[in-house]
Amino acid sequence: MTLRRPTLLAFLLAAAPAALHAQTDDEAPASAAARAVRVPPFRVLAFTDTAGARIEVTLSPATTGAIAVSKDGVSPAALANAPVRATITPVAGGAPLWSGELGRMSVGPDGVAKLVARTPRLAPARWSPQSPTLYTLTVDVGAGRLADTTRIGFRTIGANEGRLFLNGRPLFLRGNAINPPERNLPDSLSESPRFARDYLRYMKGIGVNVVRFTRPSQVWMDAADEVGMLVFQGHYGTPNGASSTKPPQVSLDESERWYRDRVIAPQANHPSVVVYALSNEQAAPEISYLKTGHAEVAAFLGEMHARLSRWDDTRLYIGNAGYGFGRGGEVCDIHRYWGWYYNSALSFYTLRDPKICWRSDAKQPITLTEAVGNYTGPDGRYNLASNTKQPESQLNWTGHAPDAEQGPRALAYQAWVAGQGIEITRRLRARNPYLAGLLPFTIVFHDWHGITSFAGMRPKPVAAQYARSYQPVLLSWELWTPQVYAGSTIAPVAHVVNDAESGEDLAGLSLRWTLADASGRVRQQGTTAMPDVRYFGTGRTPLSVALPADLATGSYTLAGVLTRGADTLSRNQTSLWVAQPAFARPAAAAPARRIVLLDDSAGATGRALTRLGLPHRAAATLGALDAARDALVIGDGAWSAAATRDTARLRAFVAAGGRVLVLPQRPDRFDASWLPARITLQTEQLDHPDVYPGGRPFRNGMSINPERPDHPVLAGLDRDRLFLWSDWTRWDDARPGFPEVYPVTRGFVVADPARLGRVAVLANYDHGLEGVALAELFDGRGSVLVSGFDVVHRAGLDPAADRLLGNMVRYMASADAHEAHPLVDRKITWGDYASERGLVTGIYNGLLLHTVPVIPDGMKGARTIRVDSTGFAFAGAFGGWNTNPSIQYVGRGRRPYGPFTFTLGGAVRLEKGTPATGEGRVWLRVPAGRRTMTTVVHNQATDAKTLEIKLNGARQQVSVPAGQTITVETPLANATALALTYRGDRRLVLLETDFR
Repeated sequence: MTLRRPTLLAFLLAAAPAALHAQTDDEAPASAAARAVRVPPFRVLAFTDTAGARIEVTLSPATTGAIAVSKDGVSPAALANAPVRATITPVAGGAPLWSGELGRMSVGPDGVAKLVARTPRLAPARWSPQSPTLYTLTVDVGAGRLADTTRIGFRTIGANEGRLFLNGRPLFLRGNAINPPERNLPDSLSESPRFARDYLRYMKGIGVNVVRFTRPSQVWMDAADEVGMLVFQGHYGTPNGASSTKPPQVSLDESERWYRDRVIAPQANHPSVVVYALSNEQAAPEISYLKTGHAEVAAFLGEMHARLSRWDDTRLYIGNAGYGFGRGGEVCDIHRYWGWYYNSALSFYTLRDPKICWRSDAKQPITLTEAVGNYTGPDGRYNLASNTKQPESQLNWTGHAPDAEQGPRALAYQAWVAGQGIEITRRLRARNPYLAGLLPFTIVFHDWHGITSFAGMRPKPVAAQYARSYQPVLLSWELWTPQVYAGSTIAPVAHVVNDAESGEDLAGLSLRWTLADASGRVRQQGTTAMPDVRYFGTGRTPLSVALPADLATGSYTLAGVLTRGADTLSRNQTSLWVAQPAFARPAAAAPARRIVLLDDSAGATGRALTRLGLPHRAAATLGALDAARDALVIGDGAWSAAATRDTARLRAFVAAGGRVLVLPQRPDRFDASWLPARITLQTEQLDHPDVYPGGRPFRNGMSINPERPDHPVLAGLDRDRLFLWSDWTRWDDARPGFPEVYPVTRGFVVADPARLGRVAVLANYDHGLEGVALAELFDGRGSVLVSGFDVVHRAGLDPAADRLLGNMVRYMASADAHEAHPLVDRKITWGDYASERGLVTGIYNGLLLHTVPVIPDGMKGARTIRVDSTGFAFAGAFGGWNTNPSIQYVGRGRRPYGPFTFTLGGAVRLEKGTPATGEGRVWLRVPAGRRTMTTVVHNQATDAKTLEIKLNGARQQVSVPAGQTITVETPLANATALALTYRGDRRLVLLETDFR
């Protein structure tokens, strides 16, 4: 007998294969769990709607191997023609909703006793997230010979004209995809009903209305039924007996039975479960590495959907979730990690196109059941498991910020991407009415292992972002001029999204807004009437906000309160950085060199320099340049055929001591042959509609990493000022494309990393920091500063862009000596970004960050750290690197690993034929008087390995014993400029380098 009794409500808290892992982000735990579900010989299922229930009662033969189900050993044959009675009673108490006879059991040729019958038409209270009303269903077979009691709820879920409907009302899924059970929760909590209720009540309190569990746990689905939390579940992985490229190699009937009995039946009595997934990212043609099998898989899933929906039509089906675009079901589902593995959060604007699912014109609801990513660990830093997609992405978004900043910056960026993704998606329903839901796949809590109650989990800032972005009635700010001058006028747009839980239309709305400084002092405020917004509709109101001219340079908050009469419906805010004009024109000595400008015909660069108070003269001819007196500025887009004819003169000018600043140029026009080192201007655009555009990095980028933050060119500009710049096109979401907010629009790569000795990479971006935003190239006595920053378009608009342009020109026109390499006067702790001082510039140096897991004491299942054949360290077996929220992977040293590249998914890749040993190199300066270099190196291998150190051409070889850490001394021979190469087995870990 199965018995599930309702529990009392507690208090409401306020607060796969390796190739597949290149794209998917869950370990598909449901695969094994679903196969392990026991099929009970006696089973009662209730398929409900809002007018009654279809009840299915079965008793299977004992030969199924199931346990006995009654005291007197009832067999199916004994139940032939037995009467079946049912009683439906409110869980909260009161008179029965209905009681009566359903019919009589019959025994089929398969020996199964069965009854399928529908109740009379009923008028139950509906189950919904707002009112999760439950009933107890008691079924009696044969006058007490068998009985079952379970809980049910009455509701409908459907899809019509591309929208989801719950109980006839349009529904937008506001979800969270990484949830318990397990995920290293203590065993006492993983299946605790109280913990499950507390957890789900908290999630509901921050606006979440749908979750996905690691597996279909009865405890967690019971809690969702009680709390009123929708569940997206089904089977998350490949079907039983299938592979990533093939459907199951068994009969369709057998697959149907597996889905029906082991996947769906255990979830069927839970009103909270509203969406079934049949498979996840299986043989999806949109994934480049899956070339075969997608047609067969799609046909199989389509057949399963047709069969299963005839049996259970009380849920919706996603056939092939994620990169399979939901094929085989009625929901078009996609996974998009914009702003983490690829592209940027602005790519959510591509959802304006209803054909984002790349399928037919069928009107289907579109869900994003995985998005956001940004896997922050227990201490807030990104989780950097080696040889996964994580370290490369971390460099893109928090760069080489010091360790003390990594956690706060990662948490802030995680929340920012979630907020942008959620709010853009919800706002865009006005453009794409089929957008139906989003479930960020990100880690919302700090602590999982070792806690004693839900209160110990500690929500991350992304939870507070959920609370803002998931408000049923949402006030959402759209402001793409985040950096402006005091005294200017900004034009934010206030959006309203009406998903009111009451289902009502909104009228008589008013917006009160304030602009406050960092201390909370209000400096500007106003009130404006807002248009009426129908339920499930959206509205937008452009504002014009004049900033006081006396605002001090600093951060400000634009906050809004949406009201209707005395009722507050929504609150939200956005950040703004404001500067006084003096920020862009700091006091500085007059340029020592004459500024000579090669400008385009429109003269935009010249006007930008004039605005900054930088006197300049036009370059009549490049042949008239004086290497000792002139600094040449090649204006934005100014390169011409005439300049190409003068490349020999430019090369001679630089070698003789001349200085040149090259602002962004068109790749199809610019001749880079005269530069001291080979570079390639990138052409691929960041917001390309493809998921994984070929060729990296992108030509444009955000979140720029100041590789040498103390360099004069970056004076006054920390990484916050290089995150996003102000749009200069007056873009809004009614226009095609995207706002022009990327600081870099013409980034480049170093084509010959071996020539990095002549290149000072000052700022970089993109995955693995492969994209170069700003670099100085040295030749003879002169140098060329090449910039990919889009500064000229923002002249007079963005103070940070103006400051950078002024810095670059003054630096190239100064009398100061220019140094190619950083001065290292303290010990280098490899893997500590601040300690490395910009020596390691992304992929180019060949020194791969070595990461190790920090495992909490007593964690169940976390075995001794394992090191694979190429030196990557894991806690136990590979897997769970992003969804194990209790293990923090951190950088500990670097390994000589080059040359290497990245896969499309972001993992480290060695080209075929790469030697067994790797190397890494850096160039640096040390103070005079240092006599000896010391290197601390650890050997992870089980046998001795040789490390070769090459310093200014002199070679030294040492043997590092297995499992040992040794210190190697290398004489400096009075040198202060050092070219240093480490070469050896890729399992060797460089820990420290010092100069004494």
